[in-house]
Amino acid sequence: MHADPFSTILAPILNLLNQALPKDLASSVGAQIESTVQQAFKKMALVPKHEFEAQEALLATLETQVAHLEARLHALESSEPTDLGEPN
Repeated sequence: MHADPFSTILAPILNLLNQALPKDLASSVGAQIESTVQQAFKKMALVPKHEFEAQEALLATLETQVAHLEARLHALESSEPTDLGEPN
């Protein structure tokens, strides 16, 4: 399983705070930083990598299908005389 990106970002920061500041101040500042980072992540509307890759693959498939359909349409348009629906 993948590590939580949030924890991966905060762990080194919290370790530095614990080394540099008294324990009570480090935990207070660490809690404030954690809260701020959580709020920032919520505003970003991020998606998991596997969902992004699935949508990317779907887009590639759809682009291929559109190109194929455009080629078929072009072939049909150039092979048949244009009939504008005029009554005989």
